Amino acid sequence: MFRIGDFSRIARVSARLLRFYEEVGLFAPAHADAQTGYRFYSVAQLAELNRIIVLKELGFSLDEVRTILGAGVGPQELRGMLVLRRQEAQRALAEQAQRLRHIETRIAQLESDGALSAEDVVLRAEPAAQLLSLRRTVASFVEARFLIGELREHARPLLRGGRAGRIVAIAHAPQFEQEELDVEFGYLQEDGAPEPPATGPLRLRTLEAVPQMAVCVRVGLPEDAHLVTAKIGRFLERSGHRLAGPSREVFLQPPNPERMHEAVVEMQFPVCAHEN
Repeated sequence: MFRIGDFSRIARVSARLLRFYEEVGLFAPAHADAQTGYRFYSVAQLAELNRIIVLKELGFSLDEVRTILGAGVGPQELRGMLVLRRQEAQRALAEQAQRLRHIETRIAQLESDGALSAEDVVLRAEPAAQLLSLRRTVASFVEARFLIGELREHARPLLRGGRAGRIVAIAHAPQFEQEELDVEFGYLQEDGAPEPPATGPLRLRTLEAVPQMAVCVRVGLPEDAHLVTAKIGRFLERSGHRLAGPSREVFLQPPNPERMHEAVVEMQFPVCAHEN
């Protein structure tokens, strides 16, 4: 048995925290001397203490920790909780990196705004096509990237024989949104593509033809997209056109959610002539 100071050194947990856990009824010493008041702990208690520390580090409140411990949570359950929290942390880091990149590119646009050119924008017709797609409302652009993997997973049984086609992303909101994004990812399909199961998340639909589409290629991260949309905006002002429908992004090469900085994307905006 160890007194609290020695046990804190073995467990690498401060004596102050051990006293606090005892006060709130979460972790009591194995023995307390009634005469001296000394608290004694056993090495066998390390497992219970480690559970408490893990749950606290995972972000659970003291009441939640008490409830989870009462349910007899084991190492495998803790491992599963860790995996979920790790995924949440990775998404949070990715979103923070996205914000910083967005700030960087906005500053770069300020520095080069005088050289903004619309020469890279072309106007063309876009024919109707079949689209095997997945549509969701997601919380952020980072979360939207994960839909690419989900689309691939669900579409794999339907895309045997090299019928995948290019991936298209469609933003359905009438204005730009950074949160609660209504986004659709899909594979362009040839006529006669198989219908997906009615109970699944995919649907096969006709992507309508667009008589006039303002198109410009973006190379790199979605955070850089405003550099391209600014070119499209300048083109529209000069040509006398206005936006006329949801924008599309066509990946000219298969996207890798882990290497989006290498993405080559054709940004497409349906347009029509201004009415006088």
